[in-house]
Amino acid sequence: MPYIVTHSWYPTHKVPEVAQRYLEVMEKYPHDETLSEPVVPASVKATERGIESLGIALVKEGKLEEALAATIQSQVMYHDIEGYEYSVEVQYTVVEALAFIGMST
Repeated sequence: MPYIVTHSWYPTHKVPEVAQRYLEVMEKYPHDETLSEPVVPASVKATERGIESLGIALVKEGKLEEALAATIQSQVMYHDIEGYEYSVEVQYTVVEALAFIGMST
């Protein structure tokens, strides 16, 4: 079961707007437990680039496409916030990665 890793960053002066939007996103797109399990629902830190946030979800078996679509759909709600940027990527467990090269644990 792979992970979906969402990384976002935005200027510090946009914190109130991003926080408000986060609440709206959570209301419109509540977490769907049939798709994934939050490992790190949201971690936040301040950096020289502004605020950075990281979220990691463990995808349920056979639900990668749906979970990825749901993640991207929620991120689209931030598109109109100036300076808000994000990346969404899939990362695999060590067991899955080893299986890709014909090895098992």
